[in-house]
Amino acid sequence: MYVECYDEQGAQAYDTILRYTLQELKLAKAIDDIKVFIEPRDALFMGVVKLAPPSAPIYLKDMASYKVEGDILKIKVEKEDYTPDLLRVLWDLEGRSNVSQPSRYKIEIPYPSFDPDELMIINSHEELKRKVYDALFRIVPEGFRITYNASEGNMVCLMCSDQIIDDSWYEKFDELIDEVKNRK
Repeated sequence: MYVECYDEQGAQAYDTILRYTLQELKLAKAIDDIKVFIEPRDALFMGVVKLAPPSAPIYLKDMASYKVEGDILKIKVEKEDYTPDLLRVLWDLEGRSNVSQPSRYKIEIPYPSFDPDELMIINSHEELKRKVYDALFRIVPEGFRITYNASEGNMVCLMCSDQIIDDSWYEKFDELIDEVKNRK
């Protein structure tokens, strides 16, 4: 992890904020490498994060038992921590009005439109990316609303400013991305 800035005290402050944010969001072990570049004179922030390989996705069968009785899918939640994620997925697929939760551990869906054996509840890679974006946006200076996103694969790459980003900074951003991508 490295914070680059011409102002040594500013770099140290951002390093502390970055470490605290990663710790708060429990991301330290999920990141292989990170570099932040800050140029306050041009109101510019660059953050490049290389993600560690994600854990396996969570499927319905990993967190609940289920069976179909008649035309109703009956789910018995066994790992309650995932219930909010499960409900969110089910509401997206079936609509809130078609998902019944008669008790804390029971969910019923008439005429489900999905195969419960294949239902992914948490895509670990996407969840990790979401948390990394959250972390970066927490440390981006307030008012930096112009963003350029060059994220792909296992890299999350953001350049932000409060003004139109000068073309000369795109080359520096590409160099930063290559540096983090190729670091072992």
